[in-house]
Amino acid sequence: MTRTERAAYPRALNRDRSESRTGLDPNLRKRGAGNHNWGSLADEQRLEAGALDDENMELAEEVEGKVGVEPAERSRSGSSATSNSLTEEERERARQLRKNAFKKGDQLDLAAIARSSAAVSGSPPTADNISRRPGQVTVECEKL
Repeated sequence: MTRTERAAYPRALNRDRSESRTGLDPNLRKRGAGNHNWGSLADEQRLEAGALDDENMELAEEVEGKVGVEPAERSRSGSSATSNSLTEEERERARQLRKNAFKKGDQLDLAAIARSSAAVSGSPPTADNISRRPGQVTVECEKL
């Protein structure tokens, strides 16, 4: 049986080849929405306008909230230690801990390293931190 004979067969004539076998239309119209059916260009203008309205409302709420509320004072918690509250001995111990942290063969104690961060922080700089900045070279010249 040739292909033309098969196409003329009654069973083949009953089948409409323009429709898919599942019955779903592969050519869904997306109304200008693009490949993934995300919405049309007409929807885009409406969505942009809605987004701008939302943003304006949020800005208005922020302005109203700032006018009615006084700025809160920053409270110091007991856990936040500044570099000024540490003694020189504690700072040196913390520097040594950080210097030798990776040299130990056993577990690395991240909590101890975090606790020692106040000793090595340079913010805000103190007088002794300024005099010991890394990479700073002091050159003394003799008068000729």
